[in-house]
Amino acid sequence: MTTMIARIRSGERIAPFHHALDETQWRAMIAARAGWFIAHWCDDSRAYVLFLDQETPVMASTPLIEGRYFALSSVLPAASWPERIAQDLWGCLPLGAIETEPALDRGGWASIAPLSRRSVPSDHAPPSAAFGTALQTDMPPFAWEMGQVIPGAAHRGFLQGVLGRKPEEALRLIGRSVSSAFVAAPLAYTQAIEQALGIVPSAALRDARIMLAEIERITVHCRDMALMARLTGFTLLASHAALAEDLCAELCLHHGATRRLTDTITPDGIASGIDICALAHGIHDALMPRLAVIEGLHARMAESLEGLGVITPGRAEAHCLGGLVARASGRSFDLRQLEDDMRHVPGRAGSRLGGDGWARQCLRLDEIRDSLRRLERVAAAFGAPLPQAEPIATGSGEGIGAVEGPHGEIWCWVRLRDSCLDGFMLRDPALATLSVLPSLMRGSWEDRLVLASLGYDPGGAEQ
Repeated sequence: MTTMIARIRSGERIAPFHHALDETQWRAMIAARAGWFIAHWCDDSRAYVLFLDQETPVMASTPLIEGRYFALSSVLPAASWPERIAQDLWGCLPLGAIETEPALDRGGWASIAPLSRRSVPSDHAPPSAAFGTALQTDMPPFAWEMGQVIPGAAHRGFLQGVLGRKPEEALRLIGRSVSSAFVAAPLAYTQAIEQALGIVPSAALRDARIMLAEIERITVHCRDMALMARLTGFTLLASHAALAEDLCAELCLHHGATRRLTDTITPDGIASGIDICALAHGIHDALMPRLAVIEGLHARMAESLEGLGVITPGRAEAHCLGGLVARASGRSFDLRQLEDDMRHVPGRAGSRLGGDGWARQCLRLDEIRDSLRRLERVAAAFGAPLPQAEPIATGSGEGIGAVEGPHGEIWCWVRLRDSCLDGFMLRDPALATLSVLPSLMRGSWEDRLVLASLGYDPGGAEQ
């Protein structure tokens, strides 16, 4: 990794974390064959890639030459889907890519490369208006048929709706882009905007965001556990997990938020009227006594989930997976561990080595307990001063935000120009998971259970 990062940093520094490479430097970076890959995207003029160097994001970009650039997927399999998506949206051709089939455009788009200035009309009928107006709400994670991916069905032209908007105008769209990240996605975006502008949030705002993110994690994990229990026929566990999720929703509503925490992240911080400390205490006190019952019922699922959808540690590393899926396959990384808040070190749920449905289900339960404890401790010392963080660089107009969402790491990059979004990337963990799905699908009913176990949402992958 050091070699690749060193080669990136040999380029021209155009932002605190962003280095511009020429074609020779870009190819040298690829040849290094190392680095924890996070995201890849393009626009009309450049190709971009984001890596994680230990605990620090490092970003590189290179100019497109006649719409072409050298493909990352030649050494990083996880970059294949992003390359194909960029080719569909911008018409960028990745030279040497392992796969160039369309990812989103299956012949129904009204134009070719719709985001590019080089876009031209296609010979096909325009897509259904249903996808043009919908935002992600509760799309089930089942976009497969007989073991084959059906790409494009969940694509909504999200990027086209965000570029060129004022940051505050885009926030609502981003906050409703993925049903498992009504808090995490807009929070990652807000962090990126704050870094681009050099804004440091107050201690109280920091704690309010932490608690909203933990409440969302608890709620989504309960929802995922209920779905897994329904699919495997454990109806009593499904009922208890669903009731726990509904109880969280009722408490959110009672304390001034929405049931699903939509629109709680605002340009000014969090939505007014939310009694965040009372909400945190309420959820802790209501759910903690229920965990013993859920744990007892949960243990009976082991036989049904052991060996399901196995992702070995080696495969998780090769595809640079993150979040709960990777932690169930031996990786211990959790973005929350990078926070300065040490009142309760997050991520104590740890990791497992099984890499199967049972390991993922056990981690969900462990993380619910972990999040409940964190809620109690943060609420008890709300707004406590912490060691002064290093000042955020100002004046670059670019920023990166990262949040550990319920299904994994959500990364966001923004570039501002004339107070509008001139560049934007939102990477949902579903896009990383997508690269390993073909090897897990068997063309049977069990595929539904595998997708639910992974928490896979096609809307997050295909935004």
